[in-house]
Amino acid sequence: MKKEIENKKQKHLLIRSFSQLWPLEEAIQEIRNSASAELQLSVLGKFSQVCISTDSEVLKAKKELKQYWRDSLGPTSDFGLFCNPEIGTLFIVGSLVSQFLHDVDGKLLGEMSSGPYGILRGLGATEKDTSNYIRNLNEAYYLLIIRGYDFELEPIEIVLKNFDSLNSI
Repeated sequence: MKKEIENKKQKHLLIRSFSQLWPLEEAIQEIRNSASAELQLSVLGKFSQVCISTDSEVLKAKKELKQYWRDSLGPTSDFGLFCNPEIGTLFIVGSLVSQFLHDVDGKLLGEMSSGPYGILRGLGATEKDTSNYIRNLNEAYYLLIIRGYDFELEPIEIVLKNFDSLNSI
């Protein structure tokens, strides 16, 4: 009985891959309109196939991307850009930025070869699902990552099912 009570207090993940930006934008808006303020939204996506430098063009693009996602997820949303050697340059926005940008002996966790995979697994995604998410990232999909309690995630899962057909276009 005690384990059942503990599970209700633990946050879980709901992750959806989006092949295009517009259904992701609509899903985020729908979630923000109908969900609890306690829900934690993050988006992980590919910025570039290669690891990019910090030249002025990249810095300008980073600033624009950061503003775009703050407009979508809210003005207090954290933002980070990092280079994973197996995927390329990725961005993370939202509540999970600190996990991906956590410094481990001078290297960001997301920059390690198995960083994104390990982070998603550590947050509770299954091995099979995580492998699919990493494959999707390689193909320039966006990952919408939602953390919340089961009672918060259940209605969100229903909302996201409405976007499954849009996402396959």
